[in-house]
Amino acid sequence: MKALFTENIGMKVLSLALASMLWVAVVGEQELSSSVSVPIEYKNFPKTLEVSSEMVSRVNLLVQAPPEKLEAGNLADAALVVDLSEVNRPGERTFNLDRQSLRLPQGVTLERVIPSQLRLRFEQRTARDVPVIIRYANTPMPGYRILKQEVQPEVLRVVGPQSRVEGLQSAETDPIDLSGILGESEFRVNTFVADGQVRIEGPSVVRVRIVMERIAQPALEQ
Repeated sequence: MKALFTENIGMKVLSLALASMLWVAVVGEQELSSSVSVPIEYKNFPKTLEVSSEMVSRVNLLVQAPPEKLEAGNLADAALVVDLSEVNRPGERTFNLDRQSLRLPQGVTLERVIPSQLRLRFEQRTARDVPVIIRYANTPMPGYRILKQEVQPEVLRVVGPQSRVEGLQSAETDPIDLSGILGESEFRVNTFVADGQVRIEGPSVVRVRIVMERIAQPALEQ
């Protein structure tokens, strides 16, 4: 029995080492399936059209790869590219999201894109002027009220999809705190449009001038 373990001991050790190396190699080649989220990159926007529907910013991918290929650093540059160069008129367009539009590192195999299609609605680009509305935060100090308010410029030009621009009524300033204003004050504030598909063309900062006055107290009767 002792000879069974002692004979050809060198060969047995070598065989065990080779078997261990083979096991490590086989395990290392095993691939895992995983779900990863990647950004969508839109390119070649039409020059006279605008996207009026909500634009999806990320998709989920079902992929298969060795464990080390699925690490976050290896997938940092992965993205799905949507090419809009063939869009030349208003209306709805459907884009297939597949391997051809995907940028994946070598060694990662795509199994499925979720969602597998993307539909966008395009409209003619339109611009028009809208009034600037001054927004306030808090109330004036006790005994004071607004005597005069001015904003320059009074209107801003906005650009975007036709239906969205036509439905926009105004641009608004960031809130101005009235609680600490006495006499006359001037502010430079940013403006904002409520529709995310519409943008302000040119500078979005306006100048607001506010004049406060003391409220006259009624005279006491003698």
